[in-house]
Amino acid sequence: MSQPITLEDVLSKNETELLAQLSEKELARLYWKFRGLAKTLERDTAFWNSTNENLKVAYETLDEKERELAAAYHIIRDDLEVAQSVQSALLPRMFATMASELELGVYHKQLTEVGGDYFDYFRTASDRYAIGVFDISGHGVSSALVMAYLKAQFMTIMERLENPAEIVEWVNRASYEFLREVRKYATVNFVTFEESTLHYVCGGGYGLLLGADGQEHIFEKKNHFLGLRQKPYLEEQLPFVVGDLLVLYTDGMVEAQNLEGKDYSVARLNDVVRRHRTLPTEEIVRLCVEDYHSFRTQDSDDITLLIARKTA
Repeated sequence: MSQPITLEDVLSKNETELLAQLSEKELARLYWKFRGLAKTLERDTAFWNSTNENLKVAYETLDEKERELAAAYHIIRDDLEVAQSVQSALLPRMFATMASELELGVYHKQLTEVGGDYFDYFRTASDRYAIGVFDISGHGVSSALVMAYLKAQFMTIMERLENPAEIVEWVNRASYEFLREVRKYATVNFVTFEESTLHYVCGGGYGLLLGADGQEHIFEKKNHFLGLRQKPYLEEQLPFVVGDLLVLYTDGMVEAQNLEGKDYSVARLNDVVRRHRTLPTEEIVRLCVEDYHSFRTQDSDDITLLIARKTA
């Protein structure tokens, strides 16, 4: 005697003609299985309808947020363009005394629209002149704001003091609490010029003096950064006569790397300057930048390179 057909036999064999052989008990099981599946389908349909509605609302909200972000982005871009123009306007222009005694070449590039590298020309209390090259930590708007703040501090004290160590020390004292609060610091390379000498304070920047007579002096980094500690600054004095070449720069070029992870380096930059020292300063700068571009994979920091030759 053959075994009766069960619901599982029908489902496993997928043969609908076997349904006629099911007992009333198995048909009842089929009915309740169908009802259960129908309920599950009803719940799943309600869930997916609700999910689709939620997704529709989410997409509409996302579209609205994207429009808001696009509008905010345009505002930020406009503000950054204004900030870039303001920062460019803050960069110095040579005045008569400097122009009559110095031949200058400068390369200055921020990593983003605005940044923390900064150079400036100042009049001293005795109507001589000074050059400062600074690198504020970080990049972008915050560093640019600190740059503007430090420029104002130097402009304030230049009317009263002459000695570079005293000038930088005064700015450090005046700016110390502010820089600590905003968690910023700045390298400083500050040089004042007399008729046949220069005096400098070097706190983290780079300086090279190539004498027309073949003498060479690399700036000694005896001082701390602005905003790191409060203690006196030390200054050095070097001869600076007609034909001498002064090179000041931040770390943006020398710390950039090539594909192998090697730094461009101070030694390489100084060597390029040495090899082309007799050329016009703008041409020396151009050749330095050209050599740098051929080496590095991409810029990784703000860059300032300033080369000055004593002409009178």
